[in-house]
Amino acid sequence: MLMAKRETKCPHCKQWTEWQGGLYDCCLHCNELLEKEEINRLQALETQRRIEAEAAQALLDQQNPFLRKLSGYVSLIFIGFILSVIAVVVLFAA
Repeated sequence: MLMAKRETKCPHCKQWTEWQGGLYDCCLHCNELLEKEEINRLQALETQRRIEAEAAQALLDQQNPFLRKLSGYVSLIFIGFILSVIAVVVLFAA
């Protein structure tokens, strides 16, 4: 898909330059990135997501493995109980 070329004012040299709307487009006069602030914002956002993911993994690693297994078994037993009740209701309804 061909994007239309437009002009924008470079935030560095303040001259008008062609811009195709890309994140990594450069100024034709000073060769600086036109969207440098957006790139920095996206990098900061990615860093924040990575930090939050590492914190969540550290929290999960600190949990007792026995309790994690137990909660899995309790969930399985609960689902089995609900399915058994549904099966009994369906049998009596027929």
